[in-house]
Amino acid sequence: MTNEVPSKGLEWTNLVLGAGLACAGFAFTEMPAAAWNAGIVGALIACCSAVALYRYGAWTEWSNLGLGCWGVAAPFLLGFGSAQAATWTHALVGLCVATIAIIQLSSGRKAQILSRSDAR
Repeated sequence: MTNEVPSKGLEWTNLVLGAGLACAGFAFTEMPAAAWNAGIVGALIACCSAVALYRYGAWTEWSNLGLGCWGVAAPFLLGFGSAQAATWTHALVGLCVATIAIIQLSSGRKAQILSRSDAR
């Protein structure tokens, strides 16, 4: 396994998206479930991305993939799906984070396959 981040730019993007979602929680104060979810999930996304920038591991991308999927599903599972701003914020950030995680995972996998074929 390599400790090199497939794309640091994408990892920084995920970090900013996570921080933005965490800060967006302050805008949802009238909906406690949305506010808490945004704060916690956003902070976790930012933390996983920061760890990946420091020492890359595929587990950080798998974590962000799960957190991104949760971000999309949370408005409906936690009961704030009727609040448009909170729902769209969670869904868009979740989709972006999950997509970036998939790109990072596939890039890391391709690099691993290429390094194996070069070693032969």
